Amino acid sequence: MTEALPGGRFERHPRLAGAGLLAGALILLEIALRVFPPVPVLFAHEMRRVHRYSRTARVDLRPSQSARLRIDRSGGEPLFDFRLSTGPEAFRVSAGRDASASASERFLHAIGDSYTMGWGVDAAFSYPARLASRLEPDIRVLNLGVDGFGAIGATSKSRGLAERFPPEHAVYLFSPNDLDDDVRAAAVARRGGVAHAAHETLDALRRVSYLAGVPFALRYRLQFQAGPAAKGVGSTGTEAAELDPKALLVPEPSALPEPQEHPSFSAIAAYRDFLAARSARLTVLVLSKRPESLQALRFCREQGIEAHLFDVPPGLRLPDEGHFNAAGNEAVAGLVAQLLRAGRDGAGG
Repeated sequence: MTEALPGGRFERHPRLAGAGLLAGALILLEIALRVFPPVPVLFAHEMRRVHRYSRTARVDLRPSQSARLRIDRSGGEPLFDFRLSTGPEAFRVSAGRDASASASERFLHAIGDSYTMGWGVDAAFSYPARLASRLEPDIRVLNLGVDGFGAIGATSKSRGLAERFPPEHAVYLFSPNDLDDDVRAAAVARRGGVAHAAHETLDALRRVSYLAGVPFALRYRLQFQAGPAAKGVGSTGTEAAELDPKALLVPEPSALPEPQEHPSFSAIAAYRDFLAARSARLTVLVLSKRPESLQALRFCREQGIEAHLFDVPPGLRLPDEGHFNAAGNEAVAGLVAQLLRAGRDGAGG
């Protein structure tokens, strides 16, 4: 008869027992995070609900999803708190809006990053939605903005929807970080199939596990960290505001740096040709006077692309955050509407 080994099961199988204890602890932690989720963890989880990994643009929106995105200040009040909903074609829509195309509609593609998408405000207050209210009733403005997009993602999304929603006009709102976003997007596109599959697996895991989102919650918390209250910089107001086209920034030609070869500029030029082949017009709005923006403005001018340099004052931005508030989005919509009318009248003349 074989004698039993001394000690309990833990002593006999320490690795197996340790793995079981670790798995149990992780399960308990997952349950705790689901029952009592800290705001940053819930934000990270909701972000995954509406976002997905993209092999070409690094990030994109997921179709037919809706999430509440909130990050709090150190004092507990929201830095921003808004709902992001997508339609079946994976672009931003108002909650419950039918995203299907009508035969009588004409389409304008509003493309860009989080400034176009309307980060920080509900869909009805985004600049594309406010622009639609200023145009003819049969013109439908598609909000194709996605946070994290550069020109590669923005133009690719429009191209992918052009057959179903053929654009008569596209407005690209260029922001200074688009150049960096396109460098990252180009690096993602160069990944091999195994690397893409690994990132897609991680993306899927983050959608189902709160615990898997903790590292990203910490990153988001640091990224959007703000003090206990706004110090008078920005406003959450929705009062009417206008940006006069006569006040568009007009830098001296000597102040425009020579544009360097860059994935962003290649994407813009290719998109211009794509639209021209469809008799569609492209307008580029270049945000701020940062060197990246001035370089983009010069590139567009040298390529014969209609481009305008503008900025939005602090009072029309979210406090301590920088994106356009509701009034800022309204002001940008008014500016774009006037530029579109001026361009149409000029072409007609």
